[in-house]
Amino acid sequence: MAVKITQDDQQTYKSKFNLRVWGKILKYTLKQWPLLIVLFLTIFLTSFYDVTFIPLMNASAISALSKLTSVIDLSELYFDITILGITIEHFSFSAYILALFIGIIIRSVAIFFTFFITNYLEMSIMTSLRRDSFKVVQELSFSYFDNTPSGWLISRMQNDTATIGDVLSWGIIRILWISVELILTLITMFTANWLLSLIILSMAPVIFVFVAYFNTIILKRHRIARNAYSNFVRWLAECISGVATIKTLAIEDKVYEEENEITEDVRSKRLKAFIPNAFFTPIFSILSAITTALIILTGAYIYGPSVIDVATLVLFIGFVGQIYNPLSQFSELYAEFVSTQANIEKIMSLIETKPTIVDKKEVVEKYGDIFNNKTENFEKLQGDIIYNHVSFSYKENIEVLHDLYLHIEKGTSLAIVGETGSGKSTTVNLLCRFYEPSKGEILIDGVNYKERSLGWLRSNIGYVQQTPFVFSTSFKNNVKYGKLDASDEEVINACKIVGIHDFIMSFKDGYDTVLNDSGNQLSLGQKQLISFARAIIRNPAIMILDEATSSIDTETEKQIQDAMNKILKGRTSLIIAHRLSTIVDCDRILVMKDGKVVEDGNHIQLMKNKGYYYQLYMNQFKQLNLGDQLKTYEEQISKKGLE
Repeated sequence: MAVKITQDDQQTYKSKFNLRVWGKILKYTLKQWPLLIVLFLTIFLTSFYDVTFIPLMNASAISALSKLTSVIDLSELYFDITILGITIEHFSFSAYILALFIGIIIRSVAIFFTFFITNYLEMSIMTSLRRDSFKVVQELSFSYFDNTPSGWLISRMQNDTATIGDVLSWGIIRILWISVELILTLITMFTANWLLSLIILSMAPVIFVFVAYFNTIILKRHRIARNAYSNFVRWLAECISGVATIKTLAIEDKVYEEENEITEDVRSKRLKAFIPNAFFTPIFSILSAITTALIILTGAYIYGPSVIDVATLVLFIGFVGQIYNPLSQFSELYAEFVSTQANIEKIMSLIETKPTIVDKKEVVEKYGDIFNNKTENFEKLQGDIIYNHVSFSYKENIEVLHDLYLHIEKGTSLAIVGETGSGKSTTVNLLCRFYEPSKGEILIDGVNYKERSLGWLRSNIGYVQQTPFVFSTSFKNNVKYGKLDASDEEVINACKIVGIHDFIMSFKDGYDTVLNDSGNQLSLGQKQLISFARAIIRNPAIMILDEATSSIDTETEKQIQDAMNKILKGRTSLIIAHRLSTIVDCDRILVMKDGKVVEDGNHIQLMKNKGYYYQLYMNQFKQLNLGDQLKTYEEQISKKGLE
């Protein structure tokens, strides 16, 4: 194992805040525009209370109290209150207390709705992103997964969506909140005293210079840190998937060293990314202290106590925090936004990825897409298949299948054999439209299969893979994935055909037994039998077995072989086989080498030719002596009537 730097890690994203990227992702927030309007109202009420109502009410009360020359009953105290140019005369101290109490109640209710709606927004955005990205993953072609690690996809759909959901909800709400507070503060300030207001704002240009400088560094370092973390997720997924291999090779110490190396790389890069953020707080503290000093000096030496009272001075000292704290938060938010932009660029690159295998517009109109199949328009598939001079290249200029012409008649069982890399799996993958021919065409029932939909084709194919996959659900549901509307009787019948019914019934809950961790409590052969039942239950016109018996024991193989003889009868079937003993009864055997067909015939014919197939077969059965082998051939020849 090794830590690899993928193309994604080396990808250079735009070095500045990219409005185009944010415009794409903001649609997930704007979908909830009614909630945004409510949020704006609740934020306005809260901000008005915090930065306008309370400061001005308190300033008026302090001013009135400071002018008293003797102690009096506060219930007899009256004073004028001016809020944004509106003056309320002869305001009693009791009314002042009542106004504060009512304001607190309104503010508390507004904050409750603000936080509740923002949490709802976060979950909605995250869920929508995961739903859209997972839908794209379902649509993408096999070629995408050939080049994209599963860890990369998991990181995008899990970590990136959570980060973006947080920023698009709490981040945007904080921006809205800060903006409303700043606007109200500025209006309140300039209404009270324009000169002191200008003094407070005099430091703003300095702040923006620091912001511009630091955030250039922050954007670059956060992207490097994010790529390092994505690399760790990929590495971790690989380790978990290959845990058995790691233990059998006894390389735990080596893998642990790699873990130290890669986690240290993540730690150091994330630390470098956070260092610039640490400078913001002390810088703003210094600027805030300087501004406060200027306010006091201006009030004391320029205006003097005869012009400006203590209440106004206290009010503007409070405004220093109300101006510079939001500006500081803006800087932090900007850093958070630019660091999140890397997440957005990656998740959008996934969501905007287009599958390479797509149905034409007119095909979709007639047959629907993979999520909305118009099954009422599906023609019955008979199973006559023609590879019409088909060639295929996985990569440019690397052709793995060369000018293949092959006619598979309806109901024929065709076995495909050959060494690794001969083109066996490619031939089958092209039939399933996991890939499409680089040259030539594939005809099914005389029609180019591109004239039919992917849903039509794959709903007529039963595919049993070499490595069986079992879902973490019940036996019943695992089989019903082959036919979602299947009845319990159909499920049981399919399991009886492949001979796993008695095993399932040995469990307390029978077919309702839940298989955890993708069926880890089952043997490989038992998983394969379930995948056979899943393929059989859909009653496919075409059956594909991709080395389906290579990973099971001899006894289970015989059990499956007996079931196969029943299942494949009358169906068009393609069988990729490494264990040649399983295909001797096939109607036809195709021998492939280097992407070409080198032999074609049934088992007896190919053995009599003593060509490449004969060599493969004899190598597998070299433990048999020649007399036994010839006796077997004679029995087969007699059975086939080919003397």
